[in-house]
Amino acid sequence: MPIAVSNTASSEPILSWSVHLARRYPAKAIISLAFVTAATAVGCALAGPYVALVVAVALVASLSDFLFPVKYLVTPDGASCRMLLKSSEIKWANVKRCYVDALGVKLSPLDRVSKVEAFRGVYLRFGNNQDEVIETVKSLRDAENERHAELDSASVSDDEWVEC
Repeated sequence: MPIAVSNTASSEPILSWSVHLARRYPAKAIISLAFVTAATAVGCALAGPYVALVVAVALVASLSDFLFPVKYLVTPDGASCRMLLKSSEIKWANVKRCYVDALGVKLSPLDRVSKVEAFRGVYLRFGNNQDEVIETVKSLRDAENERHAELDSASVSDDEWVEC
């Protein structure tokens, strides 16, 4: 079923969902929390409570996208990913390439494959909505390409959809 896309810019959500990896993988969550606890205890024993607090905060921050829910939002303007301590977003006009894998869709602002690509763009992790996410992203990219074609009087052929 195709997604209807309006030509007017709007920030009304088309699709929103959340993914909580710790709930999806409880054994890994227990191991992660045990590691944080052990590292905090070692830090406290060796360097004191202030170092232990810094260690605990650093480890929880690095694991935040796993331990806490991540919220995803797709609008006619772009896509965003909001985590506990950070967020990222990309406008459809800036998406040059899309990659689909078993876990989600990567929206990349880069024209070609690069070593820095892992640090650019937005990764939309699937919940129980893989088909809906892929269909929505394709529809919105097609709409953006059509808009560019109308504005530039030329086709946007540099953009690629890569299915892995």
